[in-house]
Amino acid sequence: MGGVRNRAATTGLILATALVSIPFLALGAVGLVMMPVQLWLVGALYAATVLLATRPIRIHPDADLSPSDVAIVAGVIFLPLGAVSIVAALARMTSDMINHKRREQIIRNAGAIAISSGVASLLYAIAWRSLAPQVDAPASIPAAVLAVFGLVAVDLGQLYLLLAALRGASLERGWRWLVRTGRAQLLWSLAAVITIEIIVIQPWFLVPGIPALVFGYLDIRARFVAERRARLMATLVEVGHAVGMSLDTTEVFRAVYAQVRTVLETDAFFVAIVDRARSVMSYRFLVDADRELPGEDGPVDGTLAGLVVERAQPLLVRDIARDLAKLGLVRSAWGTINERSVLVAPMRIQGVVVGALSVQSVKPNAYDEGDLELLVAIANEAAIAIERADLYARASGLSKRLVDLHRTGVEINSQRRMEDVIQLFANAFVSSIGPPRRRCTWIRAARASSSPATPPAGGRRSISRSRRPRRATT
Repeated sequence: MGGVRNRAATTGLILATALVSIPFLALGAVGLVMMPVQLWLVGALYAATVLLATRPIRIHPDADLSPSDVAIVAGVIFLPLGAVSIVAALARMTSDMINHKRREQIIRNAGAIAISSGVASLLYAIAWRSLAPQVDAPASIPAAVLAVFGLVAVDLGQLYLLLAALRGASLERGWRWLVRTGRAQLLWSLAAVITIEIIVIQPWFLVPGIPALVFGYLDIRARFVAERRARLMATLVEVGHAVGMSLDTTEVFRAVYAQVRTVLETDAFFVAIVDRARSVMSYRFLVDADRELPGEDGPVDGTLAGLVVERAQPLLVRDIARDLAKLGLVRSAWGTINERSVLVAPMRIQGVVVGALSVQSVKPNAYDEGDLELLVAIANEAAIAIERADLYARASGLSKRLVDLHRTGVEINSQRRMEDVIQLFANAFVSSIGPPRRRCTWIRAARASSSPATPPAGGRRSISRSRRPRRATT
């Protein structure tokens, strides 16, 4: 039910975003038609927005952050009222299509950037017209600052709504994302305002201005990478806690999945145990598009999980369509999604690979080496859960057998007839350790020994005695 609610909330958010963006796009179209604008400037801002969005910083499995706000701020200042909405929306659609994002993601992202840039353009126009009579030309600076705050505020609000719709994020967790993302966006955007205003005065300030923005972006990216590493380690700690809280492997796998999907894109997930004797891979826990599926068995050969078990090495597939043939495999999907990126990590118990754990995403290049290292550590924790459950099952079985043996011993001790003793012993053996074929033998033997002997024909039992040889006397 949680997955159904999340999908309904996400669909509603996408529709609402698309509807709200329509007035801003219409305002931008009117501005481009009615007011004079240089086409080269529109093209340059479009290209800059696409270029700056090519290497986004992943702050969440469902949210990216890029310095494209720098180009959007320039569009707010230089383009007619609302025109930046069309440029930003088209640029974001182009970037998302290049990255092979899903259709609903493309629609939502384009609508969201149209809304935030449209609000910023409106705030800039209102502030500039209000301040221009008093401060004349410098009015564009406070107007641009106000537009930046409006742009960042609307972006953060839409980001929080997206996280709440997708993951049901709590308020505290949402504020953590808001503070981290807002800090970076404000830094880029305010630096862009300063750079743009200086360039308007003297274009040669581009020489130091552009390197300053580039180095600032690299520093922010490095900080986000470090923070993400810290979140990954915290996730690993939570997985360790989940493993120690239950002896039910299904519950443990469900808890592991819940932790993994907070830091990795997880459109599909599975935990598989290998049965080498039968050459079968038993998929004990399967999730497809937020839906938990019943377990199933599959072959070891010809699968990514089987390849990882055979090589005893983790596997990172950045693009299934491109890399699967290089591995000598043919795609055989078990779910409804069309995965493009795959991570598979072996699960080891005392150095022996007993299975594999995997996450998949519908987006290509969704994972990196750091994600693979995290999944390897999580797979080792999941293997500990399997080992603990197996040891518990063995201990429980041994304890049950000891109790049964004690009860059988008490019952045997209370018997007086040998036939009853043999019958009790045979029944105890059959119920505990006897294999099927031997069970029948023991049952027949017990029944034969407990039944009274039948005298032979003639009514007498013949008992042969061996005569003792007479001792010779002298």
